[in-house]
Amino acid sequence: MDHGLEQELIAYYDARAREYDEVYSGKNPAIAEPELYIKEVKEIAHIVSEFGSGHVVDIGCGTGFWLPYYANNASSITLIDESEIMLKVCEQRVRVLGIADKCEFQNESFYTKKWERDRFDSALIGFFVSHISQEMEERFFTTLRNILRPHARALLIDSAWSEKRKLQRAKEGIQERILNNGRTFKIYKRYFTLQEIEGLYNKYNFNMVSSYMGTVFLTASGEKSE
Repeated sequence: MDHGLEQELIAYYDARAREYDEVYSGKNPAIAEPELYIKEVKEIAHIVSEFGSGHVVDIGCGTGFWLPYYANNASSITLIDESEIMLKVCEQRVRVLGIADKCEFQNESFYTKKWERDRFDSALIGFFVSHISQEMEERFFTTLRNILRPHARALLIDSAWSEKRKLQRAKEGIQERILNNGRTFKIYKRYFTLQEIEGLYNKYNFNMVSSYMGTVFLTASGEKSE
């Protein structure tokens, strides 16, 4: 992704931070069936509630929407996001949950941060990979492998490519997003099938452990192989 698109993406998430969670309750959805979003969020919340152990890194943590479901499973949590406003919303959620003592916030790029090797026991990756161009895949997964301990688990949550999605979006490319106030942004986005996610895991030496495929969202849990 070129620098201009990357900056546009950060600006979009800064501007959208206060309204971001609305989509999980089916407000202004891309697929005009709000009940699908509500149903699938419940399914994914159950999956997330059974995920995580030890030191968890939440990559592209956004507002921390999934924190209430996995926080009790973690001994410590590193939350990283390039959007300053998203991270501020996340910090508010952490305070409400009363878990500030085990949370660390990183307002920086996942790619440029100097990570310690073998630092994390688990990684949650929410709606991050769908903004990565194919040229960035290797860099992302190589960094992910480096920071995870042997046999660590990664849980990817992202946007599903489905028959209903096809009616509303292109599978990959620059797409327009409109905020509640009418402000528009152009962002890079792509959608995945489970087969494509499994292919990525296999390519970068993760073993697919479990998965969920909905019309709107998908999840895939993978274990770092030797």
